[in-house]
Amino acid sequence: MVRRVSLEGYDRSLISRVLIVLVLIFSILFYILNYDKGGPLNIKNLHGTGSIDTWLRVVFRLSCAYLAIHTALFWMVLNPVPGIMVVLFRESLEVREYPSEGFEKLGTFSSWTLILFGASMLLNGLISIGVGVGAEIPSWLVMSGVSIFATGFGSAALTALVVRHVIIPSMVENGENLDHMFKPHEHVMHNLALILLSIDLLLGGMVVLWTLISLSLIVGALYLIFAEFWAIRGGGYYVYEFIDPRPRFAPLFLMGLMGVCLISFCIGLAISEIKEDYPLLAMFAIVLFLSFSVRFRDPSTK
Repeated sequence: MVRRVSLEGYDRSLISRVLIVLVLIFSILFYILNYDKGGPLNIKNLHGTGSIDTWLRVVFRLSCAYLAIHTALFWMVLNPVPGIMVVLFRESLEVREYPSEGFEKLGTFSSWTLILFGASMLLNGLISIGVGVGAEIPSWLVMSGVSIFATGFGSAALTALVVRHVIIPSMVENGENLDHMFKPHEHVMHNLALILLSIDLLLGGMVVLWTLISLSLIVGALYLIFAEFWAIRGGGYYVYEFIDPRPRFAPLFLMGLMGVCLISFCIGLAISEIKEDYPLLAMFAIVLFLSFSVRFRDPSTK
């Protein structure tokens, strides 16, 4: 099925690009200026006391890291079966299915989320091993683990929300086939990453700090820059129709996406704050959020 879109004579690329670059610059400055204002981190809360609680974290985090690595390598990159993506071709303005192969399958924001999820679990799992064997862990490494976790949580929340409430409804409205959206690797990227990061937030002791809030914007802006470069110099298409910077209201829409990045991060921040004094309320909040975010079945399936 091929669908054509119209730009109606508009090209807001310059405005969109300038806004994205400005967001990136100010986000980096905010991160640099506020990096060390969150106070010292309690490594025992994050990685345990070195006994069974630490090793339970090790098993959980490294298992999650393996899941991410296995998904990216064996279910995606090395899988000889082409991945099916519904993309917007920049020049022809046609929206149609495209069979992606190899590393091209990692060009989606969902794949970036998968990589952040895996990196967070791997790094924090290795730090937990260090705590378990009594090694001295430098504070900058502990902070790096928290930073990657917070970025991964925000990205996973954004991915789940956009997939469930934007991408899938749009595909249903346009009469597109949804089968490829519910394959195992898609579930890991769209659902399990957020669920497992939420478990690490609630039970693993991970935290989301306000000083790291700009990291979600940095990742979002970098992806939009990558997507524009890929559409012009790479594959010639946008993985997501709604990130084309040219339509009349594209600048507003892309800034809206940046706003969703912030909201996604703030959800993790709020739960992180609540759990310190009200763990049951935090658990209820995360369950409610997950029920609103993830989707494991085709909505047309009865």
